[in-house]
Amino acid sequence: MTIRQRRIEKGWSQLQLAEFAGLSLRTIQRIETGQTPTIETLKSLAAVFEVNFNELIVDFDCLEVDESKLNDDELNELKHVREVQRFLRDLVFFLVSIPIALILNMVDTFNGEWFLLMLVFWGGYLAWEAFDVFDARDFFGKGWEKRMLEKRLGRKVD
Repeated sequence: MTIRQRRIEKGWSQLQLAEFAGLSLRTIQRIETGQTPTIETLKSLAAVFEVNFNELIVDFDCLEVDESKLNDDELNELKHVREVQRFLRDLVFFLVSIPIALILNMVDTFNGEWFLLMLVFWGGYLAWEAFDVFDARDFFGKGWEKRMLEKRLGRKVD
């Protein structure tokens, strides 16, 4: 159901919806003509319509990143975010599959070496991936010291 349909169902004008949501009339008009709202705007609208935020997200493609609008630094950061996402996905797979494999190994009448091989292979792979994704080479080096000092002081250090 679109924002416009929800508004009409409530019997509200665009101006009333804007006032209830703390948004401008122009923002409501733009949303109803197809412009993608920001996450914060959707949160406001979800509160006003008394629906779960996820119900409104489905109607919009605002969770995708438009790479054509990103500069080189932002593209590099997006690449890093995707690498972290891949690592976390692999970690979840590992954490789910290893207990299952352990249970199968316990009921299996064969030698349990396959479980240990799987554990070592996946564990090694995840360690390597974590080392690469999180740049562990500098994890406790000078860069780490500076980041921790800045965090504790609450300001940049030269």
